[in-house]
Amino acid sequence: MNTNRYQESFDRVALVDRPWFPYLCTEVKHWQWETKGDPHFNLWVALAGAGYLTCDGQTYPIIPGSFFIFSPKQEISAAHYSGQRITRFSAHFLPVKGERTLDQVDGLPCLGEVANSVDRLRQQIDLIMRIAVRREEDAMLEDTIYRLIQNCLGQPLSSAPVSIDPRVARAIECFRDAPASVHSIDSLARSLGLSRSHFDRRFAQQVGQAPNQFLINCKMIHARRLIESTQLRIGEIAHSLGYRDIYFFSRQFKDHFGSSPRHYRSATSLNP
Repeated sequence: MNTNRYQESFDRVALVDRPWFPYLCTEVKHWQWETKGDPHFNLWVALAGAGYLTCDGQTYPIIPGSFFIFSPKQEISAAHYSGQRITRFSAHFLPVKGERTLDQVDGLPCLGEVANSVDRLRQQIDLIMRIAVRREEDAMLEDTIYRLIQNCLGQPLSSAPVSIDPRVARAIECFRDAPASVHSIDSLARSLGLSRSHFDRRFAQQVGQAPNQFLINCKMIHARRLIESTQLRIGEIAHSLGYRDIYFFSRQFKDHFGSSPRHYRSATSLNP
């Protein structure tokens, strides 16, 4: 990419949502995030962990060094299903050219690209977070974030895939949004125009996990949400997710979350 293209489009940034942003955190296990209609741009950088992010109908892998610059009003969803938890940095901003705030920038959004040096990203973000705690230095903070954005857009990128195979992305969407509807992975593979062996191999290559295990992870995330947010009985939740054996469902839940569904509900109701 040519950094100069973006420097001609905007020459500084104005931060929004201070003092909450910039923001750096390690998300919880089985984290999920959705947003839409935001009026600002959003710089989003992954420093650790793995997951998936969907925007504009494309699904992208989240790996260390992934960065995204979202434009206003985009609908975005992201999730972590297994493995190391995601550590991410986020900054809400508006690009400024001269004295004019821009609502669009040529070449943005920038989605699913991967920087070569995660260590360099960490160093830049560590500096940003040190400046961020000094509230009187917002001008310096905005300048440092602007330079991080320009570095992301201008640096050489690795050869990591820009986006996930659309057929694998469609499977991820089915698993994530309606796991109970997937009665047979064989049938799902055929509906995507793939043999089961080809689908399993392609999915594992791009996701790092077999589709059957990924589906179980998604069912457990849905189960946890239903336990936390509804009064459905455990058997009803198991049935809604396609389980005929409540005891098998309970064992899988305990393997994931360390307690049975009933104990989990008791614990969460005591700690609202």
